[in-house]
Amino acid sequence: MKHLISSLTILFLFFSPLCYSQKPVTGNSPSSPQGDPIFAYLNRNNISTVFKNDGISDIDVAQSNSGFVYPWGSGKTAVFISGLLWGVQISGDPQVRVGGSTYVTGLQGGKILSPGVAEDSNLPHVRIYRVRPDVYPGGPPVDLSMEAIDEFKTEAQVRAQYELDWVEWRAIDGAPFDDVDGDGLYNPDFDVPGISGASQTIWFVANDLEPGLTMNLYGTLPIGIEYQATMWAYKDSVGWDNLFFRKYKLINKSETTFDNMYISMWSDPDVGNSTDDFVGCDTILSLGYAYNAFDFDATYTPLPPPAVGFDLIRGPIVPGNLGEDINRNGVDDGYDYGMFEGEKRGPGFINLPLTAFYYFIRGDTILTDPTLALPQGATEFYNYFQGRIGQTGEFYVDPNTGLSTTFPLSGNPVDSTGWVDGQIHGPADRRLGLSTGPLTMAIGDTQVVVIAEIAGGAIDGVDHKSAIDTIKYYSELAQAFYDAKYPPLVTVADEELQPVEFRLFQNYPNPFNPSTIIKFSLPFSGYATLKIYNALGEELALLLDKELTTGTYEVNWNATGLPSGVYFYQLQTEGYVETKKMILIK
Repeated sequence: MKHLISSLTILFLFFSPLCYSQKPVTGNSPSSPQGDPIFAYLNRNNISTVFKNDGISDIDVAQSNSGFVYPWGSGKTAVFISGLLWGVQISGDPQVRVGGSTYVTGLQGGKILSPGVAEDSNLPHVRIYRVRPDVYPGGPPVDLSMEAIDEFKTEAQVRAQYELDWVEWRAIDGAPFDDVDGDGLYNPDFDVPGISGASQTIWFVANDLEPGLTMNLYGTLPIGIEYQATMWAYKDSVGWDNLFFRKYKLINKSETTFDNMYISMWSDPDVGNSTDDFVGCDTILSLGYAYNAFDFDATYTPLPPPAVGFDLIRGPIVPGNLGEDINRNGVDDGYDYGMFEGEKRGPGFINLPLTAFYYFIRGDTILTDPTLALPQGATEFYNYFQGRIGQTGEFYVDPNTGLSTTFPLSGNPVDSTGWVDGQIHGPADRRLGLSTGPLTMAIGDTQVVVIAEIAGGAIDGVDHKSAIDTIKYYSELAQAFYDAKYPPLVTVADEELQPVEFRLFQNYPNPFNPSTIIKFSLPFSGYATLKIYNALGEELALLLDKELTTGTYEVNWNATGLPSGVYFYQLQTEGYVETKKMILIK
């Protein structure tokens, strides 16, 4: 399947005053047949967007116009195109290499079979996969009319693809599934493909071994990365309806170590009209976002324009150094713990936080797009990954303090405090990126990064700035939800040991309705209390208030009668207090 934009089409898109979110895209579509389909919609909640199995996302299937529709069914778009990027230094090569995707891609479908050997992208199974937990062969009738309308298909076509993807789900290559029969293997008659509890999951695998693609991207050679991408969404809750998750698994399948590696989520957001946007970041939330400079946008009228953002939910795992607190959690990194695929690692490991935010502007003489198809573009993007200006390599400078920073535009546009967009440059067509690094990937190493893509606003009563507060709230929900849903795995051996430290576990299940179990460990006897609080800090329940001996305990809490939302539980004993979040969804 092939999608090329002709020169005449490019000229039309570039000059047409009616197509506000359209832009010329340098063609880099597959030149040979692949498995079918290579595009899939994520469209089960209030967002509809498109993914392609070469890493390009948020652009429409024709690859000519914005593809991130918000609110669903409105025909109004907030993002033109997005993609994951990485930059590495390789011993013996003075040129930094950059891979991934922006307006073009350095990726092709399929996994890496051995160093330097890619899977044949013509094979039928080298495609994109999408599943729903309620649509499977022999399953009950399900209303698929909304997806059929969105995708310009019949309901029968939509169902047929769901059923085929269920049967052919590539668990053998790393696609996630719920192992219902517990045998460790994917069996479509018993197991459920996709992320457990999600309303829709997309998965594909790609690689960067085709030199023609990597040179067309930013003029550098292949790196040797296998790229497994999982996207999933939830439905029927106010917060989850306006976001979805992206999980990227990167595997070093080369014969060399990747030094000083940075991983970045990049986007060209167009919040309606592409020429009137601002961007910003929130370093506490690890959030980069775009919003309209005005409370009116020609594309979004009669709705007020929304805001859209990308939240680094979980960064790559790296060794922690004594005397540092890189992840800014108040714990010495040498004694801290990191999370990798549900396992707690440490002490002495951390998940890297957001280490830089960057932005640039279409047509600007200095803050401008890295050059496509030339090595200087890789150098420029690598500068951006470090929080430096691409063309000059200099740090951004806060106009209010005169100080250098790797987090430009980290003020608050809502109350106009700190450095906010508009102080130096007027509204224009912005790009933004989140970056985390540096890290080292040895041969065979795997790193995982999780991003939440969030939209908010575009409803009466929420103006262009209030929409920023909305996506920040959703960002907090997304972080709490992910941390709660993927707590550290506890082994049988761990359970049999006498507790040697105070520990408050994440409640299970989480999210829950209406009851959940709270578990904790005490290393010695003492008086303990366990309390429940709402988001306002008001105490709702006292679950425990007594003397306890050394051991591990479980307490059940039933939230019948309480509304959906974020709640907190706090364990307190002599010399120890810990609080965790939990989520009630009805």
